[in-house]
Amino acid sequence: MHTLLVVYDIRDVRHEEGVQRFLEGFDGMRFSPESHAIETELNAGEVFRRLEPLLGRDDVAYVFELGENWMGYGYQAMNDWLHRNLH
Repeated sequence: MHTLLVVYDIRDVRHEEGVQRFLEGFDGMRFSPESHAIETELNAGEVFRRLEPLLGRDDVAYVFELGENWMGYGYQAMNDWLHRNLH
């Protein structure tokens, strides 16, 4: 399994719903309005290749693989999800 961070900036609001629907198809946690951590069998490249057709020319998106070394403070549900998935 891969735990990935998807960060994006949708400049064309017509694409926002498709990106949101795509990300909601994964077990994940929303960090902010424009960033999600997801757990998937797909690697970062595979997720990006599936995300890319949903983006417009001026939209921005990055997919990073997360590891076990992390520190942070946030909502308890987010902390619990991170502890379960970043091992």
